[in-house]
Order: sequence, then C-alpha cells, then structure tokens
Amino acid sequence: MKNTATLGKQKNIEKNAMIISAIVNIIMAAAGVWVFIETKIQALFLDSFFSFIGFTSTLFAITISSKSHKKTKRYPNGLYFLEPLYAILKSVLTLFLLVLSLIGTSITAYNYFVKGIGNPMNIGPVLPYIICMLFLCFGLGIFNKIQNKRINNISTILNAESKANFIDGILSAGVGIGILLLYIVDINGTLGFLHYTGDFFITLILVFVSLKEPIKVLFSSFKELSGATVKNKKILEIVNKTLNNYINGVFEYERCDIYKVGMRININIILPKDFNKELPKILYLTRNKVIDELKLTFDSVELLYMF
Repeated sequence: MKNTATLGKQKNIEKNAMIISAIVNIIMAAAGVWVFIETKIQALFLDSFFSFIGFTSTLFAITISSKSHKKTKRYPNGLYFLEPLYAILKSVLTLFLLVLSLIGTSITAYNYFVKGIGNPMNIGPVLPYIICMLFLCFGLGIFNKIQNKRINNISTILNAESKANFIDGILSAGVGIGILLLYIVDINGTLGFLHYTGDFFITLILVFVSLKEPIKVLFSSFKELSGATVKNKKILEIVNKTLNNYINGVFEYERCDIYKVGMRININIILPKDFNKELPKILYLTRNKVIDELKLTFDSVELLYMF
C-alpha cells in the first residue's frame, strides 16, 4: 500500500518519535541510577547508562533530523549523511559500553574467585524496577519501529533507535531473570557464589546476546554512508514500480542504481552508449514525473541520467 506522506511529513514523524524517545529515556535513566545507587549491581549501571546514552543521543538525533534536509553551498544535496553517521557513532558507543561493563564485572568476579573478596548483591528494589523498564523499553522499541514503518522504513535514525530500545529491553529482561534466580538460590548453598558474582554472569550473557544488533546497524549504516546500493526490499519495490510506470516503453536503459543516504533517495539511470541524445525533452519530462511520484512516498528524491 502506498504511503501518502508528503514532503516534510516524514521528518515530522521522525522528529516527534525522537522527542518521545528522549522523554522516556531520561525517565528510565533516572530510575536506573537510583536503583544502582541502592544495589551497586553493575548490570543495573549498564542498563541505566544505556538509557542515559539513549537520551543524549536522541537529543542529537532530533537536531540532525531537523537539519539534515537543509542545503548549503558546500552540501547542495543536503546534510543527509549526518543520519547514517549518527547511527554509526551510536553503534560504536553501544559496543564500547557493553565491553566496558563486561570488564567491570569481570574484575568483581576475579576478586571473589581468586582473592576471596566480595559482597552479596542487594536485590531488594530490583524486580519492581525491572518490570517498569521492560514495559518502557519494549514499548518504546515497538513505537519507533511502527513510526519508521509509517515512512517505509526509510529512517536510519529510527532504525538505530528501535534497535537500541530492544537491546535496552533485553538487558533489563536479563537482569530480571538473573535476580529472580537469586531469590531461590541459598546464599550458603552450592550456588551461593552467585550472590557475589551473579552480576558478572548476567552481564556476560547480556553482552553476547546484545552484540548482534549494534554490529548490524554499524555495518548497514557504513554501507549507506559509503555509497552502497540499496538492499531494502520495500524501497526497491516502490522505486522500480514507479520507473516501470513512467519509463518502460518510453526508452531503454541499461540498469538502475538506487542509493539511500539517510532519508534521501538517489537514483542513477544508466543509459546505453547509442542512446538517442536528441530526446532531452523526453528525459526531462520523465524525470520530473518519476520524482513527483516518489515524493509522495519519500521526503527527498534525486534522479540522474548517466551515459
């Protein structure tokens, strides 16, 4: 079904989603810091700091979303490259945070197993916090995913945000499961060591579960920024259908290369060497029709003919 988003509407949808994300993330970060102070559980620090990064990065995302479509003398096609650049930086920061948290809990586990030093974890206020975080994280992830779907999944920013929201939710779920297990494990029993080192094992599992998504976003955003052709089936379907409607039967072309940089769609139509160069009017009219049609779906579109 064709999306009827007009010029500028996609940016508004993206921006409004980012504002809501910022509000929810700062609430989660504040709650996480409070529970971490109460419990000193490193996995909760990871969870709360992840939300804080989500808040600060969302503020940058709002600015990028409102500025990327603006054209300058140096960037006459707009600043859309800032969108995949943002996704790359956020993915790198996420990976760094995951590794840093794993190192921190590894030191705690080493001190307990090797040096016999450690304190039991305070798990009192954790479960109510986890239940709230699960609702907020997965709810926000689904919300951002739906908003991106409304604009044909073209937003690199919303894609990165929804992935981060789900990772945050997985982190919270993992902490919750780990804490639940500690309620039934006797501190003086065979598995009593988990009361001292459970933080490490929870974080270790969460890191390995969460690594896939930021790496995936990192590679896809890098491809987008470096000029790789589009693989998104929805975008390809819409563009090819429009080209079939206005070009096929009018003139022949060798191939069509489609690129996406942020919310900007670039289409390069490669014409054959023996193309009749006396048909510039047809090319011009066809180009305008294709762009006008695609702008009913995409915020920014450019089409170039190349020999």
